[in-house]
Amino acid sequence: MMNRFYGMLLSALISCTSLAQDFSARKGGNCFTMDIPAYLTRTFELNEVASLQYQNTSRAAFVIVIEDDKAQLESLGIKFVNAKDFLDNFANDFKKDFPGRKQINPKEFSNNGNRHAQVELYWTEEGSEFFMLITGVETPEHFYKIMCWAPLESKAKIYDDFVRISKSLKE
Repeated sequence: MMNRFYGMLLSALISCTSLAQDFSARKGGNCFTMDIPAYLTRTFELNEVASLQYQNTSRAAFVIVIEDDKAQLESLGIKFVNAKDFLDNFANDFKKDFPGRKQINPKEFSNNGNRHAQVELYWTEEGSEFFMLITGVETPEHFYKIMCWAPLESKAKIYDDFVRISKSLKE
C-alpha cells in the first residue's frame, strides 16, 4: 500500500514538474523608495489609494504617492504619452473650483533615470491658503503622482524638502 502511495506521489510530482516549464516569472505589485525627512511620520489616513503617506500635523506638512500601473491603465483604455501628459491630466482639474486656485512653474526634468513633470498649485480652503508641489513621474512600467502640500505660510521653510522628496523616487 505504501509503495502504491509513493508511486502516485512520484507521478504527481513528475506531472507538476513538466507543467512548470510553461511558467515565467512576473513581478507582483511594485516596490519603490523615496527620501522622506525624519520629521514626517507614516500615516494611512490621508488618501485611501495612496501607496505612501507621510505627515507632520504640528508643521502641517503632508506627502502622498499614488502609483498607476501602465498596463492596467491601458487595459482601461487610458494611455499617457509621458510624465507631463499624466500630470496635466490630473493637475488641470485638481481643486479647480477652489477660490484663489492657480497653477504655476511647470517643469520637466529627469532624475534617477525617470522622467518628471512638476507644477506648483495654490488655493484657498476654509479661509486658509495652501500650496502643493505635484510631480508626475514616469518609469518603464508605472506612473506616479507625488503630492506634497502645506499651508502657504510654511512654503519658505519646507519647499526645498518637497523638491527633494519629489525627485527621489527609485524603483
